[in-house]
This record gives sequence, structure tokens and C-alpha cells, in this order.
Amino acid sequence: MFDGRLSFGTAGLRAAMAPGFNRMNELVVIQSAQGLLYYMLSVFGEQLKTSGIIFGFDGRYNSKRFAELSAYVFIKHSVKVYLLSEVCPTPFVAFGIKYYKCCGGVMVTASHNPKEDNGYKVYWDNGVQVISPHDINIQTYILEHLEPEENVWNIECLYDSNLLSDPIMELQEHYYKRVNELLFPDLNKEISNIIFTYTPMHGVGYPYIEKAFKNSKFNPVVPVEQQKDPNPDFPTVRFPNPEEGKSALKLAFETAEQNNSTVILANDPDADRLAIAERSIGCKKWKIFTGNELGALLGWWMIQSYKLINGHVHPKIAVLSSTVSSAILKSIAKKENIYFEETLTGFKWMGNRANKLISEGFEVLFAFEESIGYMCGTSVLDKDGISAAIKVAELAIYLEKENSSLSSALETIYNVYGWHVSVNSYFICNDSLIIKRVFDSLRQQRNYPNSILNGRYLVKSIRDLTIGYDSSTSDHKPILPVSKSSQMITFNFENGLIATLRTSGTEPKIKYYAEICGDPQKSNDANKLKCLLNKMVEGIIAEFLKPEENSLICRSE
Repeated sequence: MFDGRLSFGTAGLRAAMAPGFNRMNELVVIQSAQGLLYYMLSVFGEQLKTSGIIFGFDGRYNSKRFAELSAYVFIKHSVKVYLLSEVCPTPFVAFGIKYYKCCGGVMVTASHNPKEDNGYKVYWDNGVQVISPHDINIQTYILEHLEPEENVWNIECLYDSNLLSDPIMELQEHYYKRVNELLFPDLNKEISNIIFTYTPMHGVGYPYIEKAFKNSKFNPVVPVEQQKDPNPDFPTVRFPNPEEGKSALKLAFETAEQNNSTVILANDPDADRLAIAERSIGCKKWKIFTGNELGALLGWWMIQSYKLINGHVHPKIAVLSSTVSSAILKSIAKKENIYFEETLTGFKWMGNRANKLISEGFEVLFAFEESIGYMCGTSVLDKDGISAAIKVAELAIYLEKENSSLSSALETIYNVYGWHVSVNSYFICNDSLIIKRVFDSLRQQRNYPNSILNGRYLVKSIRDLTIGYDSSTSDHKPILPVSKSSQMITFNFENGLIATLRTSGTEPKIKYYAEICGDPQKSNDANKLKCLLNKMVEGIIAEFLKPEENSLICRSE
């Protein structure tokens, strides 16, 4: 707990709540807020006081308290503060920054992490999570302002200040209005036989999804009663993350089957991610869509609904995905003559890049990452599980009227744009030295492995974004930015398989991502591709990660 100090990582702080400078607690939050305040003053000057900052919080233990303490740090320095009075989705903070033209914002959340954790996600004036140099500079200012200022714990004075306002109602009204602008106006959503089951995974999402569906004239969702209200203990799930699949969605399946529901929508606890499951009529088996599959469906639908609304595709339309996500969006964009761009992993990169593209005259329709994060439109320059849920529901109803389903539409997409078969998972490793050893053994001073399975599958090129090496470029420098604070190596094989190994920015995990692509209209090749993919991934795990030798814990549902 006292071995070092929490430093800004993936757009802020995240750790277990406990005493010590290396944990989330009131002192660390106050120190962080002070550092953020003084850095923002150095950048924005007096503008910070008038434009202000916005704070939101989720339903975890201490989240509201951490937000209030942070707000008071800024109030004490005569800065205007927007503090949402109720638990809210993370996307509302990103949306609020742009709507109120704030200098920045903070969302107190640990997203889908275990119940012991909390976090501090920081956004800049563009409504996007901070990246370098802001994160480095904020950390420097924190270290320069470690001593809590006088009476900073006295938050009773917070609510007496005329600099404090609660934007929760106004923000919702304008957010839902912007969500409606994404929708296809000629679709009668109330005349549908689809019943949507919804779970917020003990998080903040239910009242916001309920209002969003009502505002957009959808039939009401059926909530998973045991999980619909915020509960910081997350009593019904081992991990409060719908990405975990069957184990996390068990109660959702039961609720859906009791209500003859065929589509499940699931947000994570801060409602910025979305998972989907579908059951075909007359079939008992549920299909849980992977993040890549849902990215394919949503990306295709954002483009198609744009065409339906506007009649054509504007020449400066853009879509984005992260480098570890499926290449399906790239394939769709290529065939539809739409600009595509790949970024580093995480919406702090996609959001900032989208913001830059907007300044260059592009209209960014969609961005996604395989870890069930989706950005539909640019009202929120971050992943948003509420607007994504509305667009998926719209797509499901549209397909129903075409006598189709989400599963059928996905197969059609692959038949048209090419089969993209992928597998993503992770190993848990709580020892940072072991993680370093795993990646150092692969690196070996750029003497990387050149094949797997006794030389049967050869490596064509290697990109290492930790040390800044790419064997495929003329100067051996990668095009994407380098990040020395995280591990990430990508292997491109001769047969077209692309495999990436990386560490998580928020959890003690070594993640792996692998994909191989086939030709359109060759559905028979899909099974062959899956067999090849699974064989090669087994080889990569055994020879590159060596789980038994390195005591790695396999993901289990």
C-alpha cells in the first residue's frame, strides 16, 4: 500500500480502496484533485474559473465522497463546478464537457473492475480522456501539491457555494435529444414483437436506459430485477463485466426466457460498454456476440442508416478502430469508400483522433474497440453504452421487419466483406516482474521468435510498440505511437494471421488477440479458418506465454 505512489495511467487512476499512497482513498483523491487544479490553472488561467469543470460518479463505495472532495478543491479556488447529484453513466461527463464548454471533467469510477476498486478518470476540454503530455504534467503537479490545503475536507461548505450547480436533468434532456439524431426516422419502433431484456450489472445504467428507450419511442426494456439497482457489492456476479460472457449474463438469460425475450442488452457498471446476446425464435441456445462481432454489426448499421437518412455517403466520412480490434471495419470501409483509421488501444486514442479528424472536416460516424466499447457519432468522444444500446435495438427492429436477425445480419456482413475470424482472451498475472519476464523473453534484444509449432507457421513481421520497433517499415519505426509504460507486441504471420500480446492498462492481465481473414462469399472456409486460428493460438500461448512455467491464471467463466 505504501510501495510507491499511484500515477496516471489509462486517463487517470485506478486501484483498490485502502490506506496508502498506492491505493484509492480520500488523501490520494485530494492530492490528485489539487494537482489537476493547479495544472489546469497553468493551462487555462482565469478561463478555468468561468468555464469550470464537471464531476460525475458511479455507484461504488466512496465514489460520491471522492467526487465531492474533488469538487470542493476546485470551489475553494473560485472555479465553477458542475457536480452531477446522482450516479451517472461515464459518457455523461464526456458529453457534459462539450455541452457546457468546460475545461475538463472527472468521472469517479472503476468501470467493471472488482468491487474493491475505484478510479479517477480525467477528461480534457475536448471531452476526451487525457493523453500525453497532460497525464505526465498532471502527475508532476500532483507531486508538487501533496499537502492538503486548509479545511479541504470540510465539504459541508460545498453545497453552500453559488459556484456549484447540478446539471443532471438538463444534461439528460440534451443527451437524449442527440441520441435521437442518430436514429432512422422512418422506423416505427413501437410496432415490434422484440422484447429487450436489460441488465446494468448492478451499475448505474437502468434509469438512463429506461429514459432513453422512452424518449426514442421504443417499447420498455425488461430489467433483470436482481441487478437493476446500483449495488457496490455486485452480489450476483463474480466479475461485474458483461464481457465475461455466460457467467456474467446468467440472470439475464433467466429473465429473458421468463419473458419470451430474444435480445439481451447488458451494460457494465458505469454504462460505457455494451454486450449483446440473441436467441433465435424456437431455439433455446443464446448467441453472445463478441466485441468484434458487435463492432461489425454496429459499424455496418451506422453506415447503412446514414445512407438511409441521407441517401448517399459523404466523401469525408470516417470510421476508426483500435489496432487489436477486428479488421472487419476496415474491410467494410474499403468497400463502401469510407476513410478508415487504426489507433492505439483505448478510446483516449480514438477519441482524440476523432476530434482531430473533425477539425479537418471529417464526419466521424463510428469507432470501436474489441472490449465491447462503441462510439456512435461524436456527441460523446468516448465509448458510450447507452447510445450503442439504442442503435442495436434500432437495428434489431429494422432486421425484424426484413425477416432477419442480428445473427443472420452478421453472417451476411461476413459474406459481403470477408470472413474475419478472431479469438481474444487473457491470463491473470499479479506479479509485474513475471509479466516483464514474459515480454523480455520474446524481445531478447530484437531477436524475436520467427515461427511457431516447429516452424510450420512463419512470422512475417513484428511490431513492438513498447520499444518502438517495426520490422515491416523501412526505418524499423512504427507508425503508431510508442508507449513505454505498457507492453505490446504484434506478430504478423505469413499466412495472414495477426496476433497481439499486451498488458491491460487497468487490470493485472496479459491479453492476447488473434485474427485471420478469408474471402467473401466462402462461408465454407469459415470453419477451416476457425480451426487454423485455434491451432495457431494454442501454439502462441504454449510457446510465447508459457502459462505453466510463468504461473499464469487462465480466464475462466
